[in-house]
Amino acid sequence: MASEIPSSRALPPTRKRATTLKDIARVTELSVSTVSRALANNASIPESTRQRVIEVAEKLNYRPNAQARALRKSRTDTIGVIIPDIQNPYFSSLAAAIQTVARQVGVSTILSNSEENPEILSQTLDIMDDQRLDGIIVVPHIQSKEKVVELSSRGVPIVLVDRSFEETSIPSVTSDPVPGMTQAFDLLCAAEVQLGYLAGPQDTSTGRQRLDTFEKLCITRDITGSSVYYGGYRQASGYEGTKILLQQGASAIIAGDSMMTIGALHAIHELNLKIGKEIQLIGFDNNPTFRLQNPPLTIIDQHVQEMGKIAFDILQKLIDGEKAQESVLLPTSLEIHGSTAVSLKAFEKNRKASKKRNKEKEAG
Repeated sequence: MASEIPSSRALPPTRKRATTLKDIARVTELSVSTVSRALANNASIPESTRQRVIEVAEKLNYRPNAQARALRKSRTDTIGVIIPDIQNPYFSSLAAAIQTVARQVGVSTILSNSEENPEILSQTLDIMDDQRLDGIIVVPHIQSKEKVVELSSRGVPIVLVDRSFEETSIPSVTSDPVPGMTQAFDLLCAAEVQLGYLAGPQDTSTGRQRLDTFEKLCITRDITGSSVYYGGYRQASGYEGTKILLQQGASAIIAGDSMMTIGALHAIHELNLKIGKEIQLIGFDNNPTFRLQNPPLTIIDQHVQEMGKIAFDILQKLIDGEKAQESVLLPTSLEIHGSTAVSLKAFEKNRKASKKRNKEKEAG
C-alpha cells in the first residue's frame, strides 16, 4: 500500500515554476541526492523508498528528465551498440546508421568499441546489462557466444548485426556475400585473370562465409590457379596479403572487407602499379574514399545503412515485447567502376554465358 504524504509536510502551493527535486526532497524528508538516485533507479535505494519518491513526484506534477519518465514506463529509451573496431569505416558507418534511426524516435545510444577482443566484449555486455539499457545491438565474436546467449536467455533484448551465431534463436541482420561476389567473378572471368583473394578471419561468420563463397565460385566458374591469403580485418593484413598474392602471380584481387581493401591500395600504390590495367582490384564495402581513387574502385556493397536500420527496428520490436523476428539476410551487390578493366557490356555478356553454363551442368 502506498504511504501517505506526511500532514506536517503539506504539498507546495500551485506555482508557475516547475517542480524541482528539492520540492520532492522536502515533502519526502529525503536528501536531494537520494531523490535523484531513486528516480534514476539506482540499486542502492530500497524499493519502498523508490516507490514513495515516484508517488510524490507524480502528485507534485513533476515534469522530470528522461530518467523519471523511463521509471514510469520501465524503459530508459537508451540502447547499447557494440562494434569491434571504431577505426574501421564500415563499422563506424554501421554505428552511425543505428544512431540516426534511433534518434529519430527519441532513443539514445551508448556506443562501445570491443577492439575485436572477446574479453572486452563480454565485460561491455555485463556493464550494459547492469545499466539496464532497453536492449543491445552487437557485432559478436565467436568466443562471446556464451555470454550473449546467457543475456538473451534472461530476457535482455539483443540483436546481432554483421555477424551471427549458429544454432541460436537470437535474431541477426547480416549480408549475403553470394550475389555480390558472384557478380564480381562474372566480371573478372571475362578478363582472363589470375585471381587472388584476401580472406577475413575464420573465427568470424563473415570471414568463413565469404571464403566459402569464393572457393565455390572458383569451382563453378572453372577458375584454376587462384590464391588465398588468410588475413584479418586489418589494414596491415590487406597490405601484406596483397604483396604476397602479387608475388604468387595474381593479376586481380578481391578484398574481403574495407580495411583490407585500404591495405591493398597501400601496397599497390607503393609498387606503382596501375589499377585497372596492371592490377585489377575489387574492394568490399561502399567506403566514400574508394570513389576518390583514380580510378574509382569497383566494390561489393553490403548496404550498411539498411543493415543498421533493420537491426534497430528488430530490437525495438523485441523491447516492445513482440515475438522474436526471423533473422534477415541482405543481398550484396556489385558496383562497377574503373579499377576493373572489363566493361559493363562485357560483364553482362559473360554473366549470360555463365548462366548458360550452369544450366547445361544442371541439365547434364
